[in-house]
Amino acid sequence: MIELMSRRSRAVRAFTLVELLVVVAIIGMLVGLLIPAVQAAREAARLGQCQSHLRNIGLATLQLHDATRAFPPARLRSRVDYDGNACETNQPSWLARILPYVEEGAAAADWNLYGSFNSHEARLRDHAPPIYVCPSRRSIDQAVVDTGEYEQEYTYPCGCSFTETVKLVGGVTGDYAANHGDFTGGSYGDIYSYWLGGNGTGVIISSRPLCRDGLPSGWLDKVRMKDLVDGVSHTALAGEMHIPQGRLAQPPENGPLYNGRDLPAFARIGGPSIGIARGPNDETIREVIGFGSWHQGVCPFVMADGSVRVVANEIDTQTLGSMCRRNDEYELDLTESPYF
Repeated sequence: MIELMSRRSRAVRAFTLVELLVVVAIIGMLVGLLIPAVQAAREAARLGQCQSHLRNIGLATLQLHDATRAFPPARLRSRVDYDGNACETNQPSWLARILPYVEEGAAAADWNLYGSFNSHEARLRDHAPPIYVCPSRRSIDQAVVDTGEYEQEYTYPCGCSFTETVKLVGGVTGDYAANHGDFTGGSYGDIYSYWLGGNGTGVIISSRPLCRDGLPSGWLDKVRMKDLVDGVSHTALAGEMHIPQGRLAQPPENGPLYNGRDLPAFARIGGPSIGIARGPNDETIREVIGFGSWHQGVCPFVMADGSVRVVANEIDTQTLGSMCRRNDEYELDLTESPYF
């Protein structure tokens, strides 16, 4: 009897090889089911953090508007190179101007907003708040372009393209861009091109410099709250910029964000012919002048009232253009399907 009980005890404690394999298989299936859920939760957290970054950028820009009674210029840029308003070089972009309002007062104090980007020390050019990068893409220490020579190929919606070798002074890059408007005026290099001073249809646009003694000392083309005819909650202030996979911190897709001569590094457009990229591997997007994110199916924007909206990548370009233009008097319905 004692021997029989001992055998039963051993039988209860032992597992066969088949049973062990079944248990391992079940655990593997559970892990396989759990990993996508964990990844989805992490990406949801990163999207939430990205929205928080945009909200802080938006609130900082609104504080600057309150202080200067105008939105900051995206950069200083004349329309022609030969009149009295053509004294700019590559003065710092709007992202340097809002530094005092994102708790970067010490760094902001050393920036000369009317001096050239190249003249500033590397410690300034390479420094930016962590809120300037999207956590789904990288951290701020992975967002620096080194000084050197780069071959850049430019392609515009008009079909024009060219390649040139540029000696670039390096600096920190970022993932968020001002709303410069839409493609009104084209990019043909005449005085009507959207990227020249005062021509942008957005909120944070290139402005002609105010020149004194041959040097910039202010900006002429000022966009104010009253100019946002569609309403501040219907007009984008800034959004996440499209950067193709493998091109982070690589010009021209992602150049130094403080360099005022490099408009796509800190400002983008959207509307007819310039839609939101449908992800980092969207091969239909050749231009580096539009918005787009690495979040699944959506792109976050901060509006001119400081609210943040997550916009579907499939939004039609007419609606996107209405969101980017400040004064088309189009009543944007935020309850329709393009918005989540």
